[in-house]
Amino acid sequence: MSLLPNKTIGQRIRIAREYLAAEQRRPISQAVLAELCGWGQTRIGNYERDIRTPDAEAVQIIATVTGCRAEWIQFGTGPMHAYQEGVYAGMEMERQRQTGESRESSNVSPAPPIRGMVPVISWVSAGRWREPDIALDAPLDWIPHIGATPNTFALRVEGDSMEPSYPPGTYLIVDPDRVPEPMNLVIALNGDDEATFKRLTREGKTWYLTPLNRQYPSQPLDSLCKIIGVVVWSGRREV
Repeated sequence: MSLLPNKTIGQRIRIAREYLAAEQRRPISQAVLAELCGWGQTRIGNYERDIRTPDAEAVQIIATVTGCRAEWIQFGTGPMHAYQEGVYAGMEMERQRQTGESRESSNVSPAPPIRGMVPVISWVSAGRWREPDIALDAPLDWIPHIGATPNTFALRVEGDSMEPSYPPGTYLIVDPDRVPEPMNLVIALNGDDEATFKRLTREGKTWYLTPLNRQYPSQPLDSLCKIIGVVVWSGRREV
């Protein structure tokens, strides 16, 4: 099925931007969308006017930010919205259930919700992320993440306390709204207001911030420390 097949890719990008504005209930200008994508402010304008044609990587970034399908943006085919793909898949699975068709013959499953670019912030900003009325430095970078919330942020690992699993340069995506549990990887704020990356462990009634590098000792989680987020993803960016 083709949706708005006669539109140009630039026109579909404009429609995707307007969809994002409607979903967030705020104006999304070309400059704002470019910033969300991590680009200069004129890039989206050039795309929408068909002065430049985005490559597949750029299309995927726009799709991730706007919640629209990359295939629809690039070719005008299929459902426009990422969530529609999951709805259609669910309808197909229900049809198969009612008609008695074997589930084993189907490889269709609902698509995950795709939303947002996550800001990569400094470790200093991480300690102040949820504090009101605090002016933070501009994000260092943006990376896409499935299921990102407005409070989600990312950090880049520094130091060697979490080696060998998390060497310097590893990116961490952090959910500050998730309740931490034992063995979670967490970002904590110590008594000196310094953010640190450790594993949360427990022995008896005592909680610890535990490094993976055995050259460093565990630190008791005392009243001066607080967990400011749980790591929900880690990885390294492709060069």
